[in-house]
Amino acid sequence: MAETKRLNFRVVGEDPCQAGAPLFSNFVGIAHVGREVQLEFIFLDINQVAQHLEQVRGEEPVTFQGKTVAKVVIPSWAFLQLKGHIGGIFEKLEREESGSAKEEAGERAHGS
Repeated sequence: MAETKRLNFRVVGEDPCQAGAPLFSNFVGIAHVGREVQLEFIFLDINQVAQHLEQVRGEEPVTFQGKTVAKVVIPSWAFLQLKGHIGGIFEKLEREESGSAKEEAGERAHGS
């Protein structure tokens, strides 16, 4: 039986004042301090991860330096107003994803 390799890693964004292109974010960091919530949108070049996976031998956490695309600070009272809206988005996405997973499983079962 093939051994499953597991890698723990952490993504750190750069200074948002220095952040430039790309405009795509594939990681989101969320922090809460006092009465503010901070969202940090980080782009990480997946090639960095792929190259490291080829060389990794242990399970030590690795830190990758990503590009901070945007950093948004929101007052806690305003963030709380998003609770219902974000919950609705999660529910919709979960329904869509479970439907997609069922369709893909059906395609594999029928050999399409």
